[in-house]
Amino acid sequence: MDINMITWAVMLFFIIWGAVRLAISPLIDKQYEPYKESDDLVKLRDMDVLSDSELQEILELYQKNDLKNKNYEQYENYSSALKELKEIGYLSEEQYSSKMTVLNDYFKIQ
Repeated sequence: MDINMITWAVMLFFIIWGAVRLAISPLIDKQYEPYKESDDLVKLRDMDVLSDSELQEILELYQKNDLKNKNYEQYENYSSALKELKEIGYLSEEQYSSKMTVLNDYFKIQ
């Protein structure tokens, strides 16, 4: 009787474990994975090819580039939405131009 209970308990554990793992995997933001390049950069620092300050500057540069890419993606999404509103006739050409100017100013795009 005890082996049967242990078997059911183990099966129940794995079922719950698998369900929880499947449920949380989409919630984990994969954008915030550590830079794969950072492992190589740390190894370069360990070999004295890069100094600590150079490594810090390079990692900050990667972070700034990542932020710029995200901002540009947001700008593209908003720009597309405004263009679509113009195409369906909700915005006039003048309104579209005005709103694009505001959007460009917000994202500091010339």
